[in-house]
Amino acid sequence: MNVTSQYRAQQLGLLGLAPLVVFTLMALLDLCGGLAIQLSVLYSAALLSFCGGIHWGLSMRLPTSSDEQRRLTWSLLPIVAGFAILVVGHLVTLPYPVILMLSLLALFHLFWFNYERRKLSEHPWYLEMRARQTFTTVALHVVMIITHST
Repeated sequence: MNVTSQYRAQQLGLLGLAPLVVFTLMALLDLCGGLAIQLSVLYSAALLSFCGGIHWGLSMRLPTSSDEQRRLTWSLLPIVAGFAILVVGHLVTLPYPVILMLSLLALFHLFWFNYERRKLSEHPWYLEMRARQTFTTVALHVVMIITHST
């Protein structure tokens, strides 16, 4: 990927974090705080789905090798995990199911980034971008958890 495309991808990646930042600010300022937290949970699950889609696309380039077939299978994990977290969060009878969902989503974002570090080492610019996005996402989740539990 040329430098211009990498720069554009990084800009769009930062723009993709904007909804989480807005939802976090809304929760902190108690502007529809409950709705903001719910939207944050849903958006976080959508982000996981997008991350899996990146690997789906990469594996479709050369779908014949066994490594690419394995990557194709693994690329489904983020959407399935995100959906399962949403379902469990709504079925569990805990006092704070949103905290459970945010915690599990944050952990899965970290897990997926670790997976990408091993599988995409040939794309250091992408891993640098994803590191910023992942840690920002997790930090915003932690702020939401603190906001929700007070």
